[in-house]
Amino acid sequence: MVLQRNWRHRWLVGGLLTAVWLVVPLPAQEGLRRVHVGDTMPEFSLADANGTSFHYKHQQTRVLGLVILQAGQGHLERLVTDVEALAQTLRAQAPAFDCVGVMSGPGAREYLRSHRATAGGAFPLLADPNFALWGKLGMIAAPTAVVVGADHKLQWVKAGYGYDFVAGFHAQLGKALGLGGADTPGRVETLENASERARRDRHIQLARTLARKGRLEAALVELEKMHRLEPNAVEVALELAEVLCRAGKNEAALKLALDVKAESSADKAHALLVQAWARRQMADLAAAETLLAKALELEPKSPRILYEFGKVHQAKGDAQEALTYYRRALAEVFGEAEAAGTSQK
Repeated sequence: MVLQRNWRHRWLVGGLLTAVWLVVPLPAQEGLRRVHVGDTMPEFSLADANGTSFHYKHQQTRVLGLVILQAGQGHLERLVTDVEALAQTLRAQAPAFDCVGVMSGPGAREYLRSHRATAGGAFPLLADPNFALWGKLGMIAAPTAVVVGADHKLQWVKAGYGYDFVAGFHAQLGKALGLGGADTPGRVETLENASERARRDRHIQLARTLARKGRLEAALVELEKMHRLEPNAVEVALELAEVLCRAGKNEAALKLALDVKAESSADKAHALLVQAWARRQMADLAAAETLLAKALELEPKSPRILYEFGKVHQAKGDAQEALTYYRRALAEVFGEAEAAGTSQK
């Protein structure tokens, strides 16, 4: 029975963490489980880093743009900056509306505290450490963007970050505000597509979708093409190294991760994680454990690093220690209460 529970935790955590890490774009109409386009948006109240509360109530008649986020995700800083910029642009063109971000999960308050100096503005960030709003909406992936009309009906939902995430949100929020041209978001997307960043994101998202469907060789083709075009792009190199690991091409993955010129602590931790993954699959468990320890020093709350630690301990035959790391990983994703509840099932 204990062994069965260990494996159940392994597969549960594995599925959850893969979904969070890859953030595969999902169709907009399937972006939420409990509320759908045309339904009434639930009321909610959350506070920002300074303790100032934001209340969404049905007595109000204001358009709401909502972006639900999770600390520690790739693209987070850029996404927050981009949405802040579009909110400022729309405020100069449209009547009063609300555009807020909700940081979900255990790392929410810490993230907001680190950004206290930039709190408020056109795109205030609110803390939802216990996933209260996440649960009300039946979230599938983070980030998720939601546009709610002045009649409190959901008009648009987009789950999963992609090259068109911000452009789509901009277009649909503009449409809800009655601004011209919002019905043709393709023009906005064209501007995004013209940038190197958009092209990179497009290849990465396509590769992730192919990998999710088990088409690893096709995913490798997309990423190798992008890597040849931008050999110094850290994100592309690490994404390629991950798919190489999934395909069992461990030596190639290891070399690529070792050659990455990572600068940020997150990228350095990611490179160490991929190296450890490759080493584990090459049965070099001691080296994998050493690499993960270094990665955990850089990113102590990373679910992916904790999960890989669990995989190493499982490979060593230490089921109890593996389960400990799996539970820690699950706790970082959904909070201690959710993890404790899962362990009782």
